[in-house]
Amino acid sequence: MEERKARILDMVIDSYIDAARAVPSAAIAAQLGVSSATVRHELSALEEEGYLHQPHTSAGRLPTLKGYRLYARKFIPPQRLPESQKQYLLGRLQSVHGEALWQQVASLSAQMSGYAVVVSLPADDSLMTLEVHLSALSSSRLLAMVVLETGLIRQVMLELDPTPSDATLREAESSLRQLALSVRDMPIALEDIAKRAEADVARTFRALASSWQAVQPPRIFTEGLKNLLTEPESSDPNFVRSAFERLEQPTRDSDTSQAVSNVDLEQALAIILEEAFALVSARLAVGTGQGELLLLGPTRMRYPDALMVAQGMSETVANTFS
Repeated sequence: MEERKARILDMVIDSYIDAARAVPSAAIAAQLGVSSATVRHELSALEEEGYLHQPHTSAGRLPTLKGYRLYARKFIPPQRLPESQKQYLLGRLQSVHGEALWQQVASLSAQMSGYAVVVSLPADDSLMTLEVHLSALSSSRLLAMVVLETGLIRQVMLELDPTPSDATLREAESSLRQLALSVRDMPIALEDIAKRAEADVARTFRALASSWQAVQPPRIFTEGLKNLLTEPESSDPNFVRSAFERLEQPTRDSDTSQAVSNVDLEQALAIILEEAFALVSARLAVGTGQGELLLLGPTRMRYPDALMVAQGMSETVANTFS
């Protein structure tokens, strides 16, 4: 694209991101110091090429998804987070652990970006099991507290009637401490140990193996929905409803078919453009696995800031907790 046309496209998108109003040719002409006729000619060309559209004849121009896609590419790689913000992140994250850590990642990302945020942790089957604590809740129920390598804790309820004695539970815990296995491999190991264990310990291991799937589900942490409600688009009930639905299903299987643009912008960072939303995705190191940080805003997103925050948070988590 020739230089002046590209500059005009950037000016239209910048103006629309700031004001959420269609951009008239006169406003662009005034900034460039050229005639409105000259700008209208360039705007018409951009419209014909699919980068802009005009809601009706007398209206100004609005960016299309094709326009946003070209625009967003300009900010890859994003600017680095200022050192003061890096230190702020480190200070807020180093004091928390387990699931509180990931909720804090979501909260800080929403605070710094001004958008809604979803942190998705993968199913925990690749994470190492550090400890399993067993305690009787009643005459027929046990609680297993499973501590994983990232500090995440999973609670697993076991139906076991009658529950083993405290001495049996301590013996079972001692045997479990000898295992250094991933969540994926634990059920098979438990069944194998049960074959050689004393009867009550064997019952405990088999009950734990049969309920082990409760350790593995993915986890979702959300923050910042109120940020979306401050955007001009929130006056449209359909936008608000779609935002709730998108936050509830951040990694839905239909992304690749429904997304207008799913552009891999660099190895750990991506932008997904949909009809109503822009999503900035960044990887999160989760022990030996990989989670996702997702920033959700209108297509009229402040892309430089969103990309900078997403990459900065991704790097901070990787450097500090992996």
